[in-house]
Amino acid sequence: MTIEIHNAELESILHQRLAGGKFADVEELLLETFRNECVRPEAAEKERLDRAAGAAARLRELRRGVTLDRPAGISLREYAHLGHRY
Repeated sequence: MTIEIHNAELESILHQRLAGGKFADVEELLLETFRNECVRPEAAEKERLDRAAGAAARLRELRRGVTLDRPAGISLREYAHLGHRY
């Protein structure tokens, strides 16, 4: 198979990657890139879940010790609207 590259920026990126020494040739570079592309959605989902868990932990820490001291028998909604003028 012959692949022609007409984008100068893409060609420059390929040459830089090959010059880095990690890949022996263009085929190896493309193969590694496509393998990573197939795995990436799972890694992205794990990263998203990790960030969400971290955010939840930070919220729990921020809420620690916070009390509303609202009178007994009054709902949170009613308490939040005390003093509002409609």
